[in-house]
Amino acid sequence: MSERPPSPFHDFTPRTPAMPLATLRGKRRSNAQEENAGSRASVALPPASNSNSTVTTVARDGGSKVYLKGGRVQRPASEKPSVAFPTSSGLALPVLTATHARFADIAYRLLNAPKTLAQGEGEYRIGKRVRPSATRTKSKDQQKKAVVPTSPPLWRALETQGKVVIAETLDYELLGTLPYGGSMVTPAMLREGLLTPDTAYHAWVGAKRAIEERRPGGEWDLKRILDEAMLFYLVELGASMADRVDGPHYTFVDPRYHDDAATMVKQALRLARLFAKQGYGRERVVVTIPATEAGVQAAKTLAHKHHVQTNLTLVSGLAHAAACAEAEATCITLCYRQVSDACGRRTHSSNPFIRAWEAFSAPSRRLAEETIQETAAYFNMHKLQSAIVVSNLESTSDAERLGEVDAVVFTAGQSLAARVPAPGLPQAAISLAGTQAKQRASEAQYPTSYLASKDGAFLSAMPVDARTTAKVALATGLQDLMEHMHRASMHMLEFIQGEAQLAHIDDIALQDFYDLDEMEADRLGGQKAAGKSAEQEYPVRWHDVGFRLRYSTWDEPALYQPDCEGLEDKSSVQ
Repeated sequence: MSERPPSPFHDFTPRTPAMPLATLRGKRRSNAQEENAGSRASVALPPASNSNSTVTTVARDGGSKVYLKGGRVQRPASEKPSVAFPTSSGLALPVLTATHARFADIAYRLLNAPKTLAQGEGEYRIGKRVRPSATRTKSKDQQKKAVVPTSPPLWRALETQGKVVIAETLDYELLGTLPYGGSMVTPAMLREGLLTPDTAYHAWVGAKRAIEERRPGGEWDLKRILDEAMLFYLVELGASMADRVDGPHYTFVDPRYHDDAATMVKQALRLARLFAKQGYGRERVVVTIPATEAGVQAAKTLAHKHHVQTNLTLVSGLAHAAACAEAEATCITLCYRQVSDACGRRTHSSNPFIRAWEAFSAPSRRLAEETIQETAAYFNMHKLQSAIVVSNLESTSDAERLGEVDAVVFTAGQSLAARVPAPGLPQAAISLAGTQAKQRASEAQYPTSYLASKDGAFLSAMPVDARTTAKVALATGLQDLMEHMHRASMHMLEFIQGEAQLAHIDDIALQDFYDLDEMEADRLGGQKAAGKSAEQEYPVRWHDVGFRLRYSTWDEPALYQPDCEGLEDKSSVQ
């Protein structure tokens, strides 16, 4: 297989510290001598002798009992009864003739075979019985518990395969500890950062900066200020992550402009300049753009005219990725969940019974893995420059079945899980899936010319199945991204509106502005002092600076809680 050029973030990949590997044990050996040789505990074995050799002979009441090795008793032939003495009142077992002896032996072995629970399965299967010779010579203390074979941590396996791990978390402790090869911020993380004290500071800095710079002549253009505040917040948050992680940082343009190529280009250039002022050049910043028709055109413009690194996300499969490669995008991201959802909705028949059978015989997760595998194989086979990234994984174990991708994106929980040794996947199954993916990739069309048709409307030039999958993946992914972006913007707008109200009010009006809040706080404090439960009749602006100054609680906001104290003790001017 031919080698692809190195991806843009391979130079920043730190090496993982040495990590002890779990000791692997093979299958149990068939006899006690071999098993004891492989064990650390030394076990004394009895000398080899005939199974009928006696150890001790004891005479009692005129008779003799011959003890064999292992403590069993051997009776003389004269004392042995010809028929076994019954132990119950049930019917006696039938006497088998020589003709049926062979069949009876087979039936007995089959019916009396112990049932064992297969690992990773919820049903019992018939397995082999343990041979007595394997455990007879060991005492209970000497017998060791079975050790389940484990593989090295997934992180170590990914690094061995040349895959980079990109951080998708705001946990600064993990960002500064684990050997990530890059960092990524998403609209969902913007909303998360607004609710976390350590990262909310960056939003406050961004809003204050936007108010000071985008308010010429004292005019409050809330829309313009909000747009700038979100950009400043995105850059401040991204710079704090890039300070802790070596490698490229993946930022993004507002997904609500996914159909406006000119606006996305303008916003991407604005982000590149803001990061440059923070000390991060264009070699450290990758701008994520939705892989819509307008987004692919924007990525092509940024790559050819402005030399800005781009990452086209929400890519659905091989044909969609080939169109993105024509735009010379630096990275191409396939979102595992969106691809899985799109593959689950793809069907070749309108018959509901056939669709149900297709869903049962080809689960969406397996189809998503096959799509990612053949896409990565296609890029490696034809030495395409764009790197393949996979995000939105449902579990860390999915990363082992993705084929020859260049990087995977892990959240905080997935990063910790990938550092722990866990049972590995059968390499034979992985190799077989990779061989099939290469076969499908070799049969795919190359080279493609999707962007040259119909002025960049490449979706209509794609095959029907690929076009349907791409539309579903883009629709579901963009809906989620835009929802998170809208919530973060509304949170930021609320703060800017409060600042605008305070800027247009004098000292006397400021006191009147918080009169109702103060009365409501007094009522709540009185109810609490009387031991009665109280409910707010209307929201009190506990966090506002003016209300906190009025209550002389500048250091701590006067939050009303069942166990709070001092709400009724005012020290400010009445």
